[in-house]
Amino acid sequence: MRNNVGILLPVASLPGDHGIGDFGPNAYKWIDWLSKHHYRYWQVLPLNPMGFGDSPYMSTCSTAIDFRYISLDLLKEEGLLDGEVPTYRKNSPYVNFWKVYGFKLIYLRKAYDKYCKTKMEGMKKFKTRYPWVMQYATYETFKARHNLAPWTYWDDEEIHYYERHNYPPKKYLDEIDFVVFQQYIALKQWKHLMAYAHEKNIQIISDMPFYVGFDSMECWLNKDKFAFDQNNKQTEVGGVPPDYFSEDGQLWGSPIYLFDKMEKDEYKFLIDRTGYLANLCDYLRIDHFRAFDTYYVIPGDAVNARIGEWKVGPRDKFFEILMRRYPNTKIIAEDLGDLFPSVIELRDRLHLPGMYIEQFTLLDERCPKSDGLVVYSGTHDNQTLRGWIKALKPEEKEILKKRFHCQERYLFDKIVKHILDLPSFITIFALQDVLKLDDKARMNTPGTCGFPNFTWRLKDFSILNKTHVKIK
Repeated sequence: MRNNVGILLPVASLPGDHGIGDFGPNAYKWIDWLSKHHYRYWQVLPLNPMGFGDSPYMSTCSTAIDFRYISLDLLKEEGLLDGEVPTYRKNSPYVNFWKVYGFKLIYLRKAYDKYCKTKMEGMKKFKTRYPWVMQYATYETFKARHNLAPWTYWDDEEIHYYERHNYPPKKYLDEIDFVVFQQYIALKQWKHLMAYAHEKNIQIISDMPFYVGFDSMECWLNKDKFAFDQNNKQTEVGGVPPDYFSEDGQLWGSPIYLFDKMEKDEYKFLIDRTGYLANLCDYLRIDHFRAFDTYYVIPGDAVNARIGEWKVGPRDKFFEILMRRYPNTKIIAEDLGDLFPSVIELRDRLHLPGMYIEQFTLLDERCPKSDGLVVYSGTHDNQTLRGWIKALKPEEKEILKKRFHCQERYLFDKIVKHILDLPSFITIFALQDVLKLDDKARMNTPGTCGFPNFTWRLKDFSILNKTHVKIK
């Protein structure tokens, strides 16, 4: 029996009574199911607030938790909500993040108002332990005052608030405390869920994007650490150069770190961000790990990624500081794509597990296989395994049919067995692949934005009791 296999499933994709998966009873049922079927890992996507296009990879704050994951059922159990909470989009196969935002905010406000009648001891300790939360709450309050406009559109006093003050604005304290309450509850519920997972011998793998969003607390508070001009306009942005898949490359628009300036304070905010997120899981997968070695920089006014240059990242120095300050951090390096040898050398010097994606490698048997890699049937960016097989060219299907000595209808099962037979540090299946679903259940299509990306979810748990991959 394999004891290093796990499932990739975003929290939002869990079934739930209120339009989205959350940290409530169904998350506990999910962990029970993982344990019953001998899975040992649950991988989630970033828990931070969803950003543009409902993407968790371009957030307004990478250390905050999206309040939509708060369980109203658990708030009711805690006595912070009275009466019945109506169901909302209970059996919807897709998450409507904006509608859930409005629905849950109403009940969170009711819970907050009731919590304010207590001594609020838990929230007071939370503020003291996590000072960043007051800055984040101020950011969200200012943003709400400007109809969610990015921070560069705010008043000058708000744009530069924490450069001039070391305390939150008193006239907005109630709004600020409401945001703090959301973070306090979200973190408490997540930590309780993690503790239950550990009781069931399940470890959590979470995700940290290398870059932060431009419209984010991080950029607002650390303007001097990014490639901005005096008017806070981006002079350089992130992306990747043209390649076989895209003649224009990919223009992400991500803010570029000024590592020479960040080195002076030992990369403090980036180190603290990484260490904090690593404490919210057992393994932290660093998305775009290659940028710690070399990253691609594009002029801020570019219309595509054809013109750009490679720059050298902080490399070993960053991780030496990280491990000194946060010695229990466990990292998985997302090392996909066309890499310089120096990226793999950095990964190996740090003794980090890299990634192996079956869909990228199955037709090329020369690809390296190692028990030091995390093997995936596919990531959140891939087609489902069944969808990928269906989309193969006839000649590619013939290669696989000959390789596995089977007819086309048996390819899926043969490939799953092949994945399970590969040496690995950890093996991860997307839940869609465990359930043998097609591309209607695809999580995300890179290069596109908005629905249906990141919105797929289980309607209920009944499908888990039907056909699914068995670990043998």
